[in-house]
Amino acid sequence: MKNNDLKEGMKVSVISIIGNVFLSIFKFIAGIIGKSNAMISDSIHSLSDVLSTIVVMIGLKLASKKEDVSHPYGHERIECVASFILAIFLFITGLGIGWMGIKTIFFENYGEIKAPTLIALIAAIISIITKEAMYWYTRSVAKKIKSDALMADAWHHRSDALSSIGSLIGIGGAMMGFKLLDSIASIIICLCI
Repeated sequence: MKNNDLKEGMKVSVISIIGNVFLSIFKFIAGIIGKSNAMISDSIHSLSDVLSTIVVMIGLKLASKKEDVSHPYGHERIECVASFILAIFLFITGLGIGWMGIKTIFFENYGEIKAPTLIALIAAIISIITKEAMYWYTRSVAKKIKSDALMADAWHHRSDALSSIGSLIGIGGAMMGFKLLDSIASIIICLCI
């Protein structure tokens, strides 16, 4: 990997981390204030993006190392390992989010479940727009520098946008009186991940 490609990959990764930290905090607060399990789950998914982007940065840095005696063809294949680690992060995150939804559906009293409020709905809309923009930006850089790890990170952004669509539907349905839809959305987010 060329030095300029590494710099560009690192730049998009830093922007992703900053964006995901702020988005995750915003969605978590909106989920708490707005009484939405789906939005809290969605915030945890965004936080997992921070960890995955750090893995991408490590993969990019290692892949940019020059050839040596042990690796006469370079270190580019390390990006495949980084992509695999991202898949594991997504799997574990999905299981945790699904469990939150299942717990609410099967172990809480239906009458005590509160419908989410407008702030949770607004957070879902902001999340969809932000994560989709992050997907396209990361994807364009990944294609430009031919980085598998960065492309995997782009798809992680896309999965977050899709999970936010699930949150939007669940929150909207719960606000219209279908209280369990918020928790069902958590399970759907799990399956999307």
